[in-house]
Amino acid sequence: MLLNLISMPLTKEKPKQVIENLRENALRQSNKINLSIFNYCFLSYYYLIKEIKKNASYSKGILLDVGCGSSPFQNYFLQHIEQYLKHEHPEAAKENVKYDYLSELPEISALNNSIDTIISFSVLEHVSEPFEVLKEFKRILKINGIFIISIPQYWHLHEEPHDYLRFTKYILKEKISELGFEIIYMNGIGRSFALVGQALCNAMILLFDLNHVKNIFNLLSGKKSEDLGKSIMYAVYKSPLILLAIILIPIINILFLTLDQLFGSLRDTIGHFVVAKKID
Repeated sequence: MLLNLISMPLTKEKPKQVIENLRENALRQSNKINLSIFNYCFLSYYYLIKEIKKNASYSKGILLDVGCGSSPFQNYFLQHIEQYLKHEHPEAAKENVKYDYLSELPEISALNNSIDTIISFSVLEHVSEPFEVLKEFKRILKINGIFIISIPQYWHLHEEPHDYLRFTKYILKEKISELGFEIIYMNGIGRSFALVGQALCNAMILLFDLNHVKNIFNLLSGKKSEDLGKSIMYAVYKSPLILLAIILIPIINILFLTLDQLFGSLRDTIGHFVVAKKID
């Protein structure tokens, strides 16, 4: 009995009308992901959202978003599920977000065979033993339950020092199959030219304080930001380089997206998108 209490979600089970309210809010809200061509992550987000839209219909029942942050992708899944649960690392939890589970991966304090769908985007590279997380996915997923993940093959160091690994499709196929999952779908997130364009954008952005840069690009895209005054002062100080970035980043995004769609090769990619089913 005590174990069951410990393993229960932090919040009460959401009734169906709560999901309906979430769906209605999702329709009224703009996408939380900034897909402006001024965004230095545009190429990565463009392909990730394309994959999510294509595969969101695999989700069902009770869905757990592992390492959810502010849940920027939940809108794509709400029409397919009955309940949306949020998990986050305690140190990464945001004060204005209500989470159902708080734990340090690989542990997730959910009951065995209790979840129908798990989603987790750009999380496993921040865990030193990522395949232990997939073992935990297997424990809490029901038979025929689904997990949907994205994972990088390339990205600059971020959220340091908790940035540990990058992955090829071959290690993912091998480990996911060994753990008792069937891969339903797997695809690269962008191709070779998208990777080159993303690397160029990253190289430019890493010249600056990333927090200020994020605020400036949000301003250009019509989004609100904290400490905007400090960011504007920083922009004035770094104005020649920032002006160069503002000019070049949208050009890079458009040029390399076009090249990628015309000539890109999946032998080089920003990352991988995987849908897998628990089969035993």
